[in-house]
Amino acid sequence: MVYVVATILLGLVFSWSALLWGYRDRNVAPLTTNIDEVFDRRCLPIVLEHDPPVRKAIVMVHGYPSTPYSYDYAAHRAFGQGFDVYVPLLPGFGTKPEDLYGTTFTQWYGYLESYYRDKRMEYDKLYVVGTSMGGAMALKLGEQLSGTEDAPDALATVATPVFLNDIRLGAIQRWGYYFMRLVALFTPALHPRIHLGSEKENDGEELWVGYGGSFVGGGVSFMHALKGIRKNLGRITVPLMSIHDMGDRTISFQNLAEIQDAVNSSRFVARTTAMKSNHNRHILLMYPSVQTELIDEILAFFDRND
Repeated sequence: MVYVVATILLGLVFSWSALLWGYRDRNVAPLTTNIDEVFDRRCLPIVLEHDPPVRKAIVMVHGYPSTPYSYDYAAHRAFGQGFDVYVPLLPGFGTKPEDLYGTTFTQWYGYLESYYRDKRMEYDKLYVVGTSMGGAMALKLGEQLSGTEDAPDALATVATPVFLNDIRLGAIQRWGYYFMRLVALFTPALHPRIHLGSEKENDGEELWVGYGGSFVGGGVSFMHALKGIRKNLGRITVPLMSIHDMGDRTISFQNLAEIQDAVNSSRFVARTTAMKSNHNRHILLMYPSVQTELIDEILAFFDRND
């Protein structure tokens, strides 16, 4: 009898953690970014504006727990092809790991949405590129704003999740995701640190700047947000280009099919890569082996929807 009760209790605890029963973001107050406290100048927002002014721009959204520097090449490439470019630093990122503790997807997205709406008023044509969590945020913008005067003119997502694990699809990227909520009861992060790149060259991955470690508290918030984003994909009607590497070691490649099957975009392009490199094959616009080809395809996609 004891074993039966223990098994039931363990099952309930696992389900509570994995299925996020009753979860909601407790911290929802608006946040701002303190750019004076970035740990490296490469964390600063990227702002590239033409003089004289142009009427089209791109907002690029970094991932979790990344920084604007992941778009350094892509931003300058887009600027060179006639776009103004904005890459905001999301609040809690790029300063010190403790600043991320206790913050939530609701707050990060709230900052991005406000930033986006400000830029929407300034440009005739406004596009959004998002990588990983930044791509999920781009999808959420599309869900909220499609069919309105504030809708982005087109979206591009890179290595973007609408789920982290999905047993039904046989897509288990990391079993640990199911235990994040449980771990977060005891600590907001595991081995948090600042990552300033690597001395060993690895197709651009050595340039990545952000936080290292596992930020389980924020991860739970993100995982919960993905449930709503996945549910509402059908609301997206704006043109959408989604890019994913078939061997992505961070976000399951099967997310691409989920996005493609669910959205109602007026124009949808699925773009896959099949890299053989020994890196994570995730932050694609940082990798010299594919970054020029991919950003040029994104810009061409945007121009076709101009």
